[in-house]
Amino acid sequence: MRVPTEILMRSNGRWPQDVKKVPFQEILPLRLKNRVSGKADSISEVECLQEMAILFACMKDNEFAEKYCQKEISNFQKCFKFHMDKNFQAKQQENLGIIVPGRNLNYRQLNKYMRGYPNPL
Repeated sequence: MRVPTEILMRSNGRWPQDVKKVPFQEILPLRLKNRVSGKADSISEVECLQEMAILFACMKDNEFAEKYCQKEISNFQKCFKFHMDKNFQAKQQENLGIIVPGRNLNYRQLNKYMRGYPNPL
């Protein structure tokens, strides 16, 4: 059953604001800047956290004797090597200026791309 709006507004409700009574005031310009800051790129992701937790649990159970946790140590080292290789390849592509579609662009690549399409003033 549909309740009329007037009944809902009588019981401590508020009517929607009239747009004509409250005009829009532009405080900041409603357009993008021609560049992007690099502040968000400084956040680093935590890699190999699960492998590290498994390794520490094994070490704790075996009183920190490494000879009983060789499988966990090798898994952690593989994960770390894969992470470092991935970072190295990303840096190589960034230095060459290669823009890979489907990947997140860093601020330098975005600024380079946005220079080609500046906002009109």
